[in-house]
Amino acid sequence: MTRCGVRARVRAVATPVLAAALLVACGSSPASPAAPGPVAKVGSQSIPRSLFDLRMASALTAIQQGGGPQKGSAGYDAMISKLRASVLKSLIIDSVIAQEAAFRHIAATDADVQKQFDDDVRAAGSLSTLQTQLSEAGGSADQLRDEIRSRINEQRLEDQFAGQRAAAILQQLATGVDFATLAKQLSDDDTSNTKGGDLGVMTTGQLDQGDATFAAAVRTAPVGHVLQAPVRDTAGYELIRVDSATVAGFAVRRILVAAPQTYTVKERPAWFLQSLVDAIAQYCSQGKLSVMISNADQPCVAASASPGTGAGASSPAASASASPTP
Repeated sequence: MTRCGVRARVRAVATPVLAAALLVACGSSPASPAAPGPVAKVGSQSIPRSLFDLRMASALTAIQQGGGPQKGSAGYDAMISKLRASVLKSLIIDSVIAQEAAFRHIAATDADVQKQFDDDVRAAGSLSTLQTQLSEAGGSADQLRDEIRSRINEQRLEDQFAGQRAAAILQQLATGVDFATLAKQLSDDDTSNTKGGDLGVMTTGQLDQGDATFAAAVRTAPVGHVLQAPVRDTAGYELIRVDSATVAGFAVRRILVAAPQTYTVKERPAWFLQSLVDAIAQYCSQGKLSVMISNADQPCVAASASPGTGAGASSPAASASASPTP
């Protein structure tokens, strides 16, 4: 029930700055001896060696259980080197997210983490069963709590950014910008954005089989007009326009700003990922990101080659803006 084992929540980030191979967010590197002090510093937050080791060990266990290179085999050293870089980058991302969430007063509390941990204990049947499952996956209770905190922070931050982004798109629609144009440029719905957000004619039966909140919004939408506020459903924030309503059904267009429930890191929308890249670039430009371990990529080298566009210096991440730019 960790990112690397029982839950198999792989934290993958595919960007030039953050690398495409972020397999993990999990624990102890047999290839790097323990050393005092943090492995990196991001803004005001230091990333402790203990957390790096925790994630490194669990990631390595998951890879080896999946048939990856074993110690002493060809490719093992190269795999360890890539894994160290991936773990470090996932920790840097989590630090950026945590500081931004704290700045916005939405960060996970100890009580939030404990509640989810207790839910996992109940799902497993007992604490000892959960501990056994975690151990078999190379994890631990501490690692699970680390995962829970990171996931809650990211889900809350993405949700807030998504709400802001949807509101900004609605403002553009209010000024007369074409709905189909914005859908093609900004909608996270890959099935309809190329068609200008056109979902076709949705029958009553189709609506009943889908998200209840979305269905209710479609049924009450004024024909020919965009709903006055984004609709929050399980997919994210929906900007909905019903072009016609007949006995056959509803002709619907949508612009989706993704913020899925239940949240998974693998579903990070491109605009949210870009905000993280921008934040890291901003930290780098201000000299507030440093890496203290050897054999690990230096994020600021890549960031300096492709600087971000973080907006404003009032927030720790300096990239709080999730506003769309068509």
